[in-house]
Amino acid sequence: MRLLLPLAAACTLAACSSQPADNEAAADARGGNVAEVANAAAPANGAAAGLSGEAEAPDAATEIAQTVTPPAPGEPGGLADDRTPISEAPFTQDSAQGAANVVQTYYALLEAGKYRDAWLLWRGRGKGSGMSAQAFAASFGKYSEYHANVGAPGRIDAGAGQRYVSVPVQIYGRVKQGNRPFNLLGSAMLRRAGDVDGATAEQKRWRIERIDVQPRGQAKPSPSASPATEDIADNRSTARYRCMDGSRLVGAFDPDKDRVIVSRGGKVLATLRGQRAASGIRYVAKGYELRAKGSDMTFTAPGQPPIACRIID
Repeated sequence: MRLLLPLAAACTLAACSSQPADNEAAADARGGNVAEVANAAAPANGAAAGLSGEAEAPDAATEIAQTVTPPAPGEPGGLADDRTPISEAPFTQDSAQGAANVVQTYYALLEAGKYRDAWLLWRGRGKGSGMSAQAFAASFGKYSEYHANVGAPGRIDAGAGQRYVSVPVQIYGRVKQGNRPFNLLGSAMLRRAGDVDGATAEQKRWRIERIDVQPRGQAKPSPSASPATEDIADNRSTARYRCMDGSRLVGAFDPDKDRVIVSRGGKVLATLRGQRAASGIRYVAKGYELRAKGSDMTFTAPGQPPIACRIID
């Protein structure tokens, strides 16, 4: 069984523009894709206290039946295939990686259905989304699948006492209407105040300024079962982990091939092979090691101490 971790759409939907959007899915005439844009200038309709996050959600059976596969890094529509080794050292919250961590946290919160917490990661405590908290949560119901991959951040730019950084994002899934797969590629722009007098602690934190994505490539539907293969189970699964050092790892497990592909920030770290373990599971390769049991996982990179991680619920 494929383990799905759906992410709800968090932004206004329309053709890419600097004008306010109407929060409706705009299908690409050629591919049936959706373009997502969050307008940073549009005022929110008012924050809602105690948002329950009761957006329409697909049931598990629908998710499994409709799963799609996005373009891989380096393919048209995929994130950049940057194989530069990623530092496992702790990062500061005001660094570029700190900004990327905000984007990863944003999508993890959506995944967990914590829509108000995700909404608050927009500039102005949600106002930068251009939606009220209720509208933000309600906008998720149009998708039967919504997933995201986050790439490595760019360099920090400065101007007028502000700091800016762009983080690549890939968003893919299915729209309920017409059961259409889509794949969007673009970036999230984050902003924070520099070390200037009068800036509040909130203003000095990275917050989402806007998210600009456009249809690129195609998400591929999983093959439908045929009479000859319908009894063959797909044992692959994907697990997302939050680690004690603030990093996030993704493990793509393939029991049939006895391997796991571990990635971080949209970059593949290593492909590890299964090993015998007295308890739980164990994968190793070239100085990397992944041990897991239940929701707990320990990941070790070459020359680094083990990092404790846990599956994101």
